[in-house]
Amino acid sequence: MDVTDWDDPTRIDDIDGGERRVLACTDDLMVVHYALEAGAEGDPHSHEETTQASFVIEGSLELRGAYSRTVEAGDSYVVPPGTEHGVRALEPCRVVDAFAPPLEEYRPD
Repeated sequence: MDVTDWDDPTRIDDIDGGERRVLACTDDLMVVHYALEAGAEGDPHSHEETTQASFVIEGSLELRGAYSRTVEAGDSYVVPPGTEHGVRALEPCRVVDAFAPPLEEYRPD
């Protein structure tokens, strides 16, 4: 078992309108925390082989793409492989995503 400290995660990236922290990563699963400012957007995209499960810790998001609705703190959703999806933060948000298998572009350097 591996434990990752919040102050020393696997990887931290500044993204447009927020921050992405890769909290844990194995060959099979990746856990990522996003802190997003109001108005931050994740453009619609898809992951061909990866399932994404998301949990909104704080704030609210507008889901875009194949799913079109608002999700709020306490809500969760699952995006199957190959499904177009994106988000827009309606207010400051914190979200945890799990990716299985992991996204190569988020793997630790």
